[in-house]
Amino acid sequence: MAQILEKNKLDEMIARLNGDGCEVFGPRKNDTSSWYGKISRAEEFCFDQILPDRPLKELFFPRTEPMMKYEIKKQQVDAENYVLPKKQRVIFGARPCDAVSLTIDDALFAWDACDEFWFERRENSVIVSIACNKKDDFCMCTSLKSSPDVSTGSDVLLHELVDSAGWRVSAITPAGQDFIDKLGDVFSTTSTDVSVKPPAEVPVKFDLDAVIRKLNSPEIFESDFWKTISVRCVGCGVCTFVCPTCHCFDIQDEGDVYHGVRRKNWDSCSFAMFTRHASGHNPRPDQASRWRQRIMHKFNYYLERFGQISCTGCGRCSRVCPVDMGVTQTLVTLSTNGGK
Repeated sequence: MAQILEKNKLDEMIARLNGDGCEVFGPRKNDTSSWYGKISRAEEFCFDQILPDRPLKELFFPRTEPMMKYEIKKQQVDAENYVLPKKQRVIFGARPCDAVSLTIDDALFAWDACDEFWFERRENSVIVSIACNKKDDFCMCTSLKSSPDVSTGSDVLLHELVDSAGWRVSAITPAGQDFIDKLGDVFSTTSTDVSVKPPAEVPVKFDLDAVIRKLNSPEIFESDFWKTISVRCVGCGVCTFVCPTCHCFDIQDEGDVYHGVRRKNWDSCSFAMFTRHASGHNPRPDQASRWRQRIMHKFNYYLERFGQISCTGCGRCSRVCPVDMGVTQTLVTLSTNGGK
């Protein structure tokens, strides 16, 4: 038996979820951008793009958020931690590469000091992903030993029917099965096989094992390769902001002498100020050392510490780079000529 969600049932699904106090988020767009945003009607969904321009991490790790507020008085300092509102959410229409990214980020946000905001949002969210049956020249999930229909990170995985009228529904986790059970007759059941569109055929662009071996070699850190490969980089940081697994942030106090809010803001290892010391010294003084850090972090340091690569192959970095320089180009070079 197979369970089916017809597209003409989406408004009913949204109404049922909203009635239970659950917010619905999904891919949407305007004239200039696309992102995962709040959905109130089915017509607001945008399923015709390869994936949204902005990553799913924004719903779990906002660009800026308050951590605490404080007031300095004559005899004491009053501080109050920010408490997240407890809202259940369904993210409907995530792409598998974005769902995978959440499990990669989990490792970092659970390491050392646990990020309570991240995990509270994770615990209150159900991820319903749609397998990719289209791709573009920037997609490289298969190069990372993943696939366009990988289920990792998803609670429910949907495959689009051949007639495009709906999706075949598969529960991946207990939370996903609970989501299906609660919606009941929003889904239909058929005893016959249903035909779904095959996953997109994404060609492998580089040898990941060769990349890992090269980044483990003793000579690569001081190699002139980094200067050559990064010469076009302007340090804008856009690749890190659209990356679903980049997680660098800064903490700043905003306010006046006696009142303020402590905020966590996105930051980027591509920026010169990211590692600049108060003394003025900068251990990463140029874009070559910053680009080296970005690649080494994703494909060497993260692997050593957490046992996984910090990249899902979504290709956003290459799509948005103003000088046509993405991670893919570096990895292809490393795997083919050893970064020499």
